[in-house]
Amino acid sequence: DVRVLAIVQYDPEYARRLLAIEEEANLDWRPQPRCYDPGHVLDLEIETIAPATRGRVRLEIEAAVGGGFAGQVYRARLLELDPGTEEMPGLEVGGIYAVKIMVPASGFRRRFRNVLYWLGYQGHFSAQVQRSAARAGALWQKLIRREAGARFGSEKSVVDIHATFLDPALGSYGEISEWVNGRNWQFEIDDEIHLRGKRTAAEATMSREYLAKKEFMAEVVKVFHDLGAGELARQYEWWSCKSQPNVLKRLDAGDGPADGLTALDFRPGLALLWWLPMSPVDVRLVLRGLLRGDLVQFDRCDIEKLQRHVESNPDRFGDLRGVLDELTETDRDYRASLIDVTHHRFRLLFDPALRRSTREGLIRGWRIRGLVDDEHAEKLRNSSVAFHGFWWLGAVPVLGSIRRRIWGVSAFKRHLKGLFAGLDYLRRALRASQARCLLKWYREGGAGREGCEWFLRHPITFARVRFTTGLVPWPRLRRFLYDGGYAWTGIKQAVRFPIEFYRNRSFRIEWLTNEIEDGAARGMLTPEEKAHVLSRVENEFIQKYLACVAVHFCTLPVTQIVSVIVAVYAWFKFGNTWQESLKWAALVLAFFQVIPISPGSLVRGFYVVYLAVRERNMKNYWLAMIISFWHYIGYLGFPVQMVGEFPGLARYMAGRWATKMVRIVPVFGEEGALLEHWVFDTFFNRPVSTWKRLRKRAD
Repeated sequence: DVRVLAIVQYDPEYARRLLAIEEEANLDWRPQPRCYDPGHVLDLEIETIAPATRGRVRLEIEAAVGGGFAGQVYRARLLELDPGTEEMPGLEVGGIYAVKIMVPASGFRRRFRNVLYWLGYQGHFSAQVQRSAARAGALWQKLIRREAGARFGSEKSVVDIHATFLDPALGSYGEISEWVNGRNWQFEIDDEIHLRGKRTAAEATMSREYLAKKEFMAEVVKVFHDLGAGELARQYEWWSCKSQPNVLKRLDAGDGPADGLTALDFRPGLALLWWLPMSPVDVRLVLRGLLRGDLVQFDRCDIEKLQRHVESNPDRFGDLRGVLDELTETDRDYRASLIDVTHHRFRLLFDPALRRSTREGLIRGWRIRGLVDDEHAEKLRNSSVAFHGFWWLGAVPVLGSIRRRIWGVSAFKRHLKGLFAGLDYLRRALRASQARCLLKWYREGGAGREGCEWFLRHPITFARVRFTTGLVPWPRLRRFLYDGGYAWTGIKQAVRFPIEFYRNRSFRIEWLTNEIEDGAARGMLTPEEKAHVLSRVENEFIQKYLACVAVHFCTLPVTQIVSVIVAVYAWFKFGNTWQESLKWAALVLAFFQVIPISPGSLVRGFYVVYLAVRERNMKNYWLAMIISFWHYIGYLGFPVQMVGEFPGLARYMAGRWATKMVRIVPVFGEEGALLEHWVFDTFFNRPVSTWKRLRKRAD
């Protein structure tokens, strides 16, 4: 798998070349980009938090580090700072910062988020397009940081936020925050997992980081509720099952399980609708919301409760009174910019001021998203007929958005006229569209550099691929279907890797060394564990276990091949019509996916039995022998067998397997989320714990 992915390479310089091709077309109108590449320089006007001052900065993007439904996050270096007339605390030239822009790079995430938000509040996603919403979230974070500092003994328990800004290129507000060098939880060996829920982090001898993070997040939730930010607390509710990555452990903190835990994310991404809970904890939150009359939950907070808390703790918040005053004003403006019938109810019918503010909020959103220009935005402000006509156009799928731009963006109208006015403009527009599509494919791994260059020289072939296999939503599968060289290389490497891994000792040593270095860089191995394992990579049993893992890799297709053969047999044997045949084939395929012992696991299990008999050595194979016979978890046989002598390596290999396995799960398969740890526990810690208990009973 590693070798197959290695053939997909990304070069920011080449991405900039494709971007330059689009810019050289010199069109009257271009769609807003969706993300930035490393090396891009942002020139922004910013507004700091405490105190609130204005200035300009230039930031160079160093890396894209992730993001979710709330937006995209980059690591950036501050190149230049123009503070104007006042200082900007926290910002220094040469410093590294986290830059979050409140629009997802993924089109699917952006559309899904916006639909849920519109259903809840009947408006644009406010943190993206409303200054008041962007400022309110940042101001809340500043106050939460101060309260958390008192609870945890250090304000470092919450990441610091420095400024907000509007990025007109991506059409979104954003924020500049402290950069935290941190990691997610380690995968800890726990052979008493059945006792985990009965212990605290201070009492436990195992799973201490897991328990410490859980206790930390529970305390963060209390901080939110005490300040009146109950809906924001959803970001740290443990049983949302996707909140765990919002807390990192600083790498420069102590070795204790709770040392350096830091809350990072204070921007919710998905509105919680009463009829659409998306995690176990959402059910409880929905019920609580219904009891207090809230049909929709997102980030609505109790400002009066916050004011009472601040007034009762003057020593703690004395220097942040300006932050509270600004938050009171911006939160009021933010709520007034939304139609939000579940909270405003009938006020829109008899409150002209509220109607004006919601209208202005919609127009600002259209302007920032590029649906209207300044000239037409002013026309919408001055004409109720034009405003309502433009608003209702949004209800028309697909064509409504195009018709809005024709109406509201003069440059877009000139662009459309140019497409029909002459072949030169049409040729340049097609060239720009091709470069934009290839840039998207290149960024996501759906095309390589050579392939992009070939498509640029053969636009007819590109058009054929774009509207056939190019419609496949999975980038690497799409490339596999149209790029014969990529497909052949991937197949060869997929076949060659386990064979070479089994036969070549030096290849295994090199592979294991690289894996250990990567694991240490990701924080999955401590420096001591790294040094210990590297000193033992040539150990006889480690090499033997790795060779057995290679054999297990080779058994991956066995179950699928057998299931297809049996399904074909059932198709012709039992079906009198094609519908019956399809039913039988589907049942056979489903049966082979759910059975606890499969043909592939039988091959794995009998291979381990063969090794134990051949070497007359049950001691070093007995646990792997038991586990290998089971479907899906059999691949953990040898990592679990290594627990006794090589616990760090065993934990790391099982952890890597768990993280790769859950990536296919949307949303909940995020790195560092609860599902990842649940898989690790289920297929590693529980077998180890069960065997320990069985041995105790036998003794």
